[in-house]
Formats: sequence, structure tokens, C-alpha cells
Amino acid sequence: MCASLTDRFLAPAGWRTHSFVNADTGHKIHYGSVYPPNGPPDAVVVCVGGLSEFSEKYYEVAHDMLDRNYAFWFMDWAYQGRSTRLDKYPQRRHSDGFEKDVMDLAKLVTDYVKPAAVHPDRGRIPLVLLGHSMGGNIGLRLLAKHPKYFDAAAFTAPLFGIYNFNWPLKLLALVLRPLMPLIGKSYVFGGTDWKPFMRTSDGKDKFSSDALRDAIHNHWSNSDETLQVGNPTFLWVIEALKSSAALKRAGVLESITIPVVIGIAGEDTIVNNNDIHIQSKRLPHAYVVEIPKARHEILMERDEYRDAFLKTFDKMIEDNRIATIEKLKPF
Repeated sequence: MCASLTDRFLAPAGWRTHSFVNADTGHKIHYGSVYPPNGPPDAVVVCVGGLSEFSEKYYEVAHDMLDRNYAFWFMDWAYQGRSTRLDKYPQRRHSDGFEKDVMDLAKLVTDYVKPAAVHPDRGRIPLVLLGHSMGGNIGLRLLAKHPKYFDAAAFTAPLFGIYNFNWPLKLLALVLRPLMPLIGKSYVFGGTDWKPFMRTSDGKDKFSSDALRDAIHNHWSNSDETLQVGNPTFLWVIEALKSSAALKRAGVLESITIPVVIGIAGEDTIVNNNDIHIQSKRLPHAYVVEIPKARHEILMERDEYRDAFLKTFDKMIEDNRIATIEKLKPF
């Protein structure tokens, strides 16, 4: 565990937090944002994390974006972070449908991000979506549903399929589906509330090979129990499978015509890399970067691995002049 964190891993100056209630989903959603201190940003980055993650974990990424003169927003998904939790079982990572997560993200962008992404002198400021794992899955679904919301996107280890989810497990999922009204809110087999040992936090687990960044998740979870999240419920697994299948339908990914960076962690044992390779080819304007020795959480990895992703991210922005267009069409 981190005894203390340097400024790079703490909230940047000017970080502000808020929340809203989405009447269409019933979710209370927590989010944070920060803007460059000197003048308008060249772009606004909206970031969404993976399973069990929270905004505090992404403070370093916020600093990365501020270094580029980009504003940075982060949204906590329902049932994790400081957003709404499951009644009576606040640590169970539940889901009532990834479609509702898409709706929550759309509301954040429509009601809060877009109004703040217009400058009186410059005009509309470009929007960039950044997501990890489950956030990549939901983010891609939002891009397909709302193709004009963002000017570019980037995803690390996006969830198109669960690692080593073979036919016996798929058959089990089919058998269990009719039982969801009874067991849907229960932990998956062996699931439990948050425990520190769920992550070794030493750079030797499946999340990251960087000892410091690997420990940040547990550092914040130990510091504030409201951030703690246990294992997923049965219904989360079913909804993740359904959402992955939705992305694989003909025409869905093909409809996303903005430039998209896809980062693949070569040593990922959480998401299915073969699915990422196959589905990335369906994106019309994809920048694919495979980082052979990286583990699942690329943005929490060693400098050489995370820098490889960020270098591709920067190239995509530069190639498409995302952050250099002075006046864009209105939203």
C-alpha cells in the first residue's frame, strides 16, 4: 500500500466534484472535472473507468491531460465510486443494464460537458472520449448511438469479451439467465465484499506491473471505505455478456466514423484480446496499438507502456487536427 502519494497522484488544483440524478435511470451519478488554469482548453476529455474504478484513481491521467492543455472530466459508473449503490448491499458491483450506463453518460455529456465546452472567442471546443475496459464497452455503445457527441475517442483494453470465457462458462451463463430474478443481485460464485487481498498491489498481479500505480486502487479504497467495491453480481456478468454481444452486431462499430485509438495489453488476463483484434478491424478509422508486455490497466502501467498508448493518442489528435481547429460546427 502507498504510505503517501506525490502530487502527481493527487487531485490537480481546481478539481471540482458534483453529482446529478438521472430520472430516466434512477441513478445518482458522481463526477469530477478540472480545466487548465490559463485560458480555454484545446480539447475536453471525458473519461470513464473500468469495473470497480473511481475518479480518484485517475488523478494522474487528469494531470496528463492538463499537461496537454486539455480539460478533464471523470464519471463514476452506477454501483461503484461515489455514485449510487445497491440498497442493503452497497459493495456488490451490480448492473441493471449497460443501456442505462449509456444513458447516464449521455446525460453527463448533454447537460454538463457540452455547455462547458464552448468559449466566447474560440467557439466550440472539441470533445474526446477516453475509456478503460468496461468503460470502453459502454463508450463505444454511446458513440454508435450518438455519433455526433465526440470528435475522437480512445480506449484501453476495451471489453468485447471476458478472458478465457469458454464454452462451459457460456453454457452456464445460459442456464442461469432464467434465474436472474432470484439470484441476479447475489455475488458470482466465490464473490465477496471488498478485501485488500483482491489486489496484491505490488506490481505482480494481473492489473499492472508498476508497483506504485498498482497500489493506488487499494490506497484510495483503504483511505475511504465509500470507494470500496466487492466482486460483481450474477446480473453484472450477464449484462456484460449482453453488451459485448450488442457491439458485435453488424453495423454497430461500422457506424462509428470518428478516429478511435484502441490500446491492447499484450499480457491481459481480464478481457479477451482476440475479440479486441477482431472488432477493432470493424472501426472505420482505428489506431490500434498493442503493447506486448503490458497488463490490463494500461494507464496504470509502467511509464514505457502507458507512454506507448499516450503517444498513439497524441498522434491521433495531431493527425486529425482535433485540438487545432479554432471553430467547429455547433453541437
